[in-house]
Amino acid sequence: MSDVNVLVVFYSKHGTTEKLALAAGLGAIQARANIRLRRVADLADRQTIDANASWRENLDRMSRDYVAPRPADPVWADVIILSTPRESCAEIEGYCSLLAANDSVAGKIAAPLATGGEDSVLRPIYAAAAGAGLIVAPPTKPGVDALADAREFGQRVTQMARSLKSIRT
Repeated sequence: MSDVNVLVVFYSKHGTTEKLALAAGLGAIQARANIRLRRVADLADRQTIDANASWRENLDRMSRDYVAPRPADPVWADVIILSTPRESCAEIEGYCSLLAANDSVAGKIAAPLATGGEDSVLRPIYAAAAGAGLIVAPPTKPGVDALADAREFGQRVTQMARSLKSIRT
């Protein structure tokens, strides 16, 4: 069984998308992958964030718990899970645009995931990931338990990467 490296990149204001990203990461671990968990920075200014107590508190906590994606992360990864909230995918789209400048990510798997599982939220991320040269994994059908769905998604995309790696070697 070949090693599979999974980079879980997420953006979360209030912690909901963070939980989804953690569940996807857990699924990848259950499928025997190595993972890195990274949170992209807010595009909003600090004054806007401070005006919302919940956002400010969660941002302060997440800033302690996670580091931002590093340039070496997507090079290391076989799969990049991109987790976004339904109300704002600009942060994850911006991250994908950075990937487009990195030729070493071409042909790796992008696995977009959104709270609520809405296709309309994911479409811009699909386009940005494909534009970066990534192979975009299809989403799971939303079920009753979003965290269980995310965990299964993490397992599935890890298996996809493992299969792709075995073909390439």
